[in-house]
Amino acid sequence: MYFRFTAGLLLALLVSIAGIWLEKQTLELRRATGVQHYHAEILRGWLVRRRLQAERLTMDALQTTEFPAPVPTEPVGGPEPRHGAARERQRR
Repeated sequence: MYFRFTAGLLLALLVSIAGIWLEKQTLELRRATGVQHYHAEILRGWLVRRRLQAERLTMDALQTTEFPAPVPTEPVGGPEPRHGAARERQRR
């Protein structure tokens, strides 16, 4: 009788210790995930600032150099663009 009581009590104690350990692991993983999200946000902000800086520097470089404006040209010859089956039926 005492053996069963002690075994039941020990089993309950082991289950509660395992539950506490799992909760601690879960909290630790959530904390690590939160830190990773924080670092990702910092890196995204850094990347946006660098892209803006590169864009500004490119625009400054384009404004300071004298490039002729590109003249749009139409393609000469070449295949006619296709506009679906209705267009194909009209040509026949």
